[in-house]
Amino acid sequence: MKIFLSIFLLHIYIFAGEPPFKIGELLRYSADWNGIKVGEAELFVSGIEKINGFESYKITFTTQTKGFANRIFPIKDKIDVWIDKNSYFTHRLKKNINQATYKEQIDVVFDYEKSIAKAKDKVIDINFKARGPYSMFYYLRTFEIKPDKIMTFTSYEGKKVISYNLKMSGIDMIESELGTFSSKVIRPFQKGKELFKNKGDMRIWISETKKKLPVKIQMKLQYGSITLLLKEVN
Repeated sequence: MKIFLSIFLLHIYIFAGEPPFKIGELLRYSADWNGIKVGEAELFVSGIEKINGFESYKITFTTQTKGFANRIFPIKDKIDVWIDKNSYFTHRLKKNINQATYKEQIDVVFDYEKSIAKAKDKVIDINFKARGPYSMFYYLRTFEIKPDKIMTFTSYEGKKVISYNLKMSGIDMIESELGTFSSKVIRPFQKGKELFKNKGDMRIWISETKKKLPVKIQMKLQYGSITLLLKEVN
């Protein structure tokens, strides 16, 4: 009986540790600027690769303008992030930003055994496990988020180290092409201020379904807001 109980509890532990996403998951979003449709975005879990010897999920985030918006302000961004298969922190971040007035290429590799992060010819010392916005979309899906609990994280994208907080600020009903989702509202902030430049703001809505989907992502900037709304799950 004791052996059976031990095996049963071990099975529960392993099952509970499995994330609600898997290789091949594709989340497709419509992208709006101030309520006007301007393009599409995707989050794709393409596979597992080893970074510095650690198995990592490779996740690709792409955004692209369509139609008239693509003619007046073209955007074609691709961001790859490799997150730890077990703890979901960032092992590598690669950004290829192509916008009408701005271009940027960044490739950061984190070596936690040596406590360093490398970006081109720049090497910095680190004493944290990096979790940026893109890995955060998946990390938030792996545990039960509690109201008003403040979570503290650190991010590095090749320029400067940023420490920030997250907290659940409420529950909203989000309507999309896939239906209506009861969703937890997650707000990133930094030292009591909004996290992003130009007096920006951000919200992430995580569904209360089994898969804990990021059904809506909104970024408020100086001249308006960008909203990503989930429209397809493959």
